[in-house]
Amino acid sequence: MALREWQDCGSMFDNVKRITIQVWCTIRCDVIHMIHLPSAIEFTIQAREPRYYRACLHDDFTSLPNALCKVSSQLVKVTFTDLDIGNNQTERIIQAFRSTYDLKHLRILRFIRCGTDERLDPSSIDSDGEHKITVEMVHGEPFG
Repeated sequence: MALREWQDCGSMFDNVKRITIQVWCTIRCDVIHMIHLPSAIEFTIQAREPRYYRACLHDDFTSLPNALCKVSSQLVKVTFTDLDIGNNQTERIIQAFRSTYDLKHLRILRFIRCGTDERLDPSSIDSDGEHKITVEMVHGEPFG
């Protein structure tokens, strides 16, 4: 909720390297667009505890890499934790990140308990030779 009120916090926190956003129900890319921390190298979106509803992303997943690039083009690692995403949406998110050239430094994309199972094989999703992104997964249902 506080992020909706921020216009630009980059000048206040020039040296921030890791960002974690806790989500109650949903988060939209327009909220992520408001965060500007150009030094950040790690970004995590996780469900907030305690919760009564499963937290999720509420947007076209292809716009997520663009939103995160506006946060920091220096991101090396992006993590999603305990979000209700599932196999199909996770696959689309992986493809979107592997298809973008805006996040040139991104090397690790992690999904921890995001409703995925063993049927999802992240290595089967195409990635070009120049922009290698390693996908790490911990399958399982989100806590809550």
